[in-house]
Amino acid sequence: MKHAIGIDVGGTNIRIALVDENGNMSQVIKEKTKAHTPNDLVLQILSLLDRISYSNIDIVGIGIGVPGPVKPDGTVVYIGNLGIGESFNLKTMLQEKVTIPVFVSNDANVAALAEARVGNGKGYDVVQYITLSTGIGGGLIINKKIITGKYGLAQEIGSMIIRNGGRAPSRFKAKGCIEGEASGTALTEKANDLGLHCENAGDVFKLANENNEIALKLREDFILDIAALIGSIVAYMEPDIFVLGGGLMKSKEYFLDDVIKKVDDYVYQTLRSNVKIVCAKYDQDCGIIGAAMQCF
Repeated sequence: MKHAIGIDVGGTNIRIALVDENGNMSQVIKEKTKAHTPNDLVLQILSLLDRISYSNIDIVGIGIGVPGPVKPDGTVVYIGNLGIGESFNLKTMLQEKVTIPVFVSNDANVAALAEARVGNGKGYDVVQYITLSTGIGGGLIINKKIITGKYGLAQEIGSMIIRNGGRAPSRFKAKGCIEGEASGTALTEKANDLGLHCENAGDVFKLANENNEIALKLREDFILDIAALIGSIVAYMEPDIFVLGGGLMKSKEYFLDDVIKKVDDYVYQTLRSNVKIVCAKYDQDCGIIGAAMQCF
């Protein structure tokens, strides 16, 4: 069976593994992400590649997912959570050092690819993946191909404006975008600004479940915003299926059913109860599996 090497570059950790065509992983290695410059990132990837044994395995490529926008030629526009503000062509830089073909894409895009090819979006032609986590991102897969747009910035759905004049999650995104309003970071910051003491969004949802009035309002706004996001995507392109992943899904029992119901308020009557929304099959592994899936 053919294999690929998948590399998931995260703000905290970087993971590498051998992945077969069915999404099965082996030789998984994880270490802290040490890179804060493009050259450092290449060196850390090369160091990890040296620790994978694949001399007698049919390797079709090295696939990498990074937490930032990526152009079709493999140029990473920036990686904000690593402090890398300048663009660099990761594909070219790494391809100069290895003989195996290299593929590079955004981490949400490769997570979407994992779900579309071997996850809970398998069997559908148009798969919209949404990651609800520290930030909010998306990936669109049509006929098992990542849709990136001409400049590689398609599906940066965290940048979609949900509330004019609202919060900005970073200098890279506009005020009032959904990442600034409904991401895990935004929920936690809003809660603490209002006098709650929450370490993460899960704490906000738990307080809402205990009928804390402030947390209940934050939960209600979150449900409205995520439902509106999904409804807007339905209006634009009506995917076959939405797959929701990311860290916030660990708290899905507090909001998911209500989001699914609320989506009906944002779509045509004939589509009500017909928008298919499922949880992702993969959790932390979607990035590494999807990175490898680029190669097949």
